[in-house]
Amino acid sequence: MKKSILLNIIFCFVFISFLYSAGETSFNFLKISQGARQAGMGEAFTGIADDVNAVYWNPAGLAQLTRQQACLLHSVWLVDVNYEYLAYAIPVIGVGTFGIYGTFLAGHITITDENPITGQYILTEDIARASDINITLAYAKKLSDIVGNNSLFSDLYAGLNINITMENIYEDTGNGFGTNIGLLYYPIYENYSFGLLILNAGIASERPTLPFAIKLGFGYRFSFTNILLPFTDEGYYKFSDNDSALAIDLIYYPIEQSTKVNFGAEKYWILNKFHSLAVRLGYKFGSDLGLLAGLTIGAGYRLTLNENFQFDFDYAFVPYGDLGESHRIAITAKMFGPPETNYFENKQESLKYYKEGYELLYNKKYAEAILKFSESLKRNRNNIQAYMGMGACFLRLGKKESAKKVYELALQLDPNNQKLKEFIENTKWDAK
Repeated sequence: MKKSILLNIIFCFVFISFLYSAGETSFNFLKISQGARQAGMGEAFTGIADDVNAVYWNPAGLAQLTRQQACLLHSVWLVDVNYEYLAYAIPVIGVGTFGIYGTFLAGHITITDENPITGQYILTEDIARASDINITLAYAKKLSDIVGNNSLFSDLYAGLNINITMENIYEDTGNGFGTNIGLLYYPIYENYSFGLLILNAGIASERPTLPFAIKLGFGYRFSFTNILLPFTDEGYYKFSDNDSALAIDLIYYPIEQSTKVNFGAEKYWILNKFHSLAVRLGYKFGSDLGLLAGLTIGAGYRLTLNENFQFDFDYAFVPYGDLGESHRIAITAKMFGPPETNYFENKQESLKYYKEGYELLYNKKYAEAILKFSESLKRNRNNIQAYMGMGACFLRLGKKESAKKVYELALQLDPNNQKLKEFIENTKWDAK
């Protein structure tokens, strides 16, 4: 058997690495994104990382989990290569969140031999196989559990994972050991977040170095139907459930000296309390395979059995130009706990901000007082007095329409408040 054997194997399997690097690093299958949801979002997830797949995207995000989660993914990849992925995470109260995932990439090709007389290649009955295996363990914790809720680092999450990689290409083997270090800054009661990930810092045996990278990510969650809400007066006192997300990842590979930018978006439609649908769209800038090769498309279906059990079925279509396309299908189970949220009621803090707002109102600093009352409502959406104070500020600023809406919200929370009801009915809101 001649050199053609290895050439065929490289074409079948090792060329996968060439899609992700300039040949200066090894184990480049580690760059293949995990999770169909994330693939559909243009592989931009470092700054969101809010499900079990954070174990790959940003281990710090695992600390957001409030329940056990597991994900199983199957990918029909290029040139008859199959890609399998399994992840599991469990939060432990007072300790942190633990996660594990494994990937298996496998392909094969029929070996060819060279006819010594004609020089032509002929098929044999032998099969050459190649595979990559990666096993990763992760741990994450929110720093507020250590430094308390009033520290500069209270809204910071930190995570670490370690991984072992094994590669076998025909009769050639190699191993690698690496670690990922992640940070996620997600201010409580806010919709934006930032992520930082140091990826694949480690060593390799019988191979070039691991595909080291640095990722910066930004995530923003919002209500699609009220997308302009944060830029209006209603944004101070109205809090819609988020059903959409935008994400941007900036990726730098120091060894290859290349930079890529990924962009992704996601939108959910809640059909009823049991069923939801999602669509996803993304684009990966910097692809060498053509304009359309950067485009990604995804869809999802969510089945909510009850508050503690939820199943997500996700699909992603990822093209690779003339090389073909890949299809990814994933099932994610979320169980034994309430849904993840960034809203945590804190009546004590709400009262503190209300008092600060009332003092500013008393001193006729109405615009500043509105900000304090808004912070109070973020921590306790049933704080009637904060609504009342904000309404008074709007009224004194001449924003009567906004004032009326706030007073009406307060009345909904306290329908027996006769004085407030009479005030709303007797005030001439249209008068200038």
